[in-house]
Amino acid sequence: RMVVKVAISGAAGRMGRRLLSLACADKEVELVQAIEYAEHPLMGKKVREVEPEAQSDVVITSTLESGVDVVIDFSSPQGTLALAKRAEQLGIALVIGTTAKDFAWRAEVKKSAAVVPLVHAHNFSLGVNLMCKVAAQMAKSLGEDFDIEIVEGHHHHKVDAPSGTALGIATSICQEIGRDVEKDLVYGREGQVGKRTKREIGMHALRMGSEIGLHTVYYASEYERLEFTHRASSRDVFAAGAIRTAKWIKGKPAAYYEMTNVLASDDDVIRLGSWARDQARARSLGMMT
Repeated sequence: RMVVKVAISGAAGRMGRRLLSLACADKEVELVQAIEYAEHPLMGKKVREVEPEAQSDVVITSTLESGVDVVIDFSSPQGTLALAKRAEQLGIALVIGTTAKDFAWRAEVKKSAAVVPLVHAHNFSLGVNLMCKVAAQMAKSLGEDFDIEIVEGHHHHKVDAPSGTALGIATSICQEIGRDVEKDLVYGREGQVGKRTKREIGMHALRMGSEIGLHTVYYASEYERLEFTHRASSRDVFAAGAIRTAKWIKGKPAAYYEMTNVLASDDDVIRLGSWARDQARARSLGMMT
């Protein structure tokens, strides 16, 4: 299998450091660039100084350069937009994990898919991607008698809310049951908000300690309640998924791809076993949380 030349944007962040580690340990990946914003205190440092598990002498720089097949981005909304434009200029494929509630921002990022292949995922784990599909099916099967609420929890350093994963779950549910993701989501409740409407889906964010990622969908009627939960045990589950996606997208034509495309074989059969092996391999490398 051909080696994929990868750049990692947001390399000194929590996700970035795990990406550095797993990329350097993967024989099918060559880490060629590590990128951070220009004023970052670690600018100019070697990757091995930023992440001891990543044995690489690549230096942290501020600009994406040529010689890269795929850039993996976990930076900031503003940084992602600038990176996407630069990737367009250089013809470099994009794997984006940066999230924000701003629908206009997501639409702007998506425009790059007219020039280069692009995956913009709310989450790269197998479990979460299956959760999105099953959560939507549950909502449809349960029907109008069940209220739906989504609660997500993350570490106290996370700067955006709700999480991109929570929005992804909500989007899948809305598409399945005919709700409007921009109009029918209610973000928290405070004061005299009035009676809950039948169409609304509640979105709630917890920020606590070192929580890596917790997402629960509640379905409640007058008589019973179901809770559907995913909890991440390590950031490596996301990093391994992003690296797998980078391998998959190399050489693809310019287009906007979904994680369902990445998870599917040429015959559109979901390759759960291969994906699960990637996750297990990530865990065996020695996880940092």
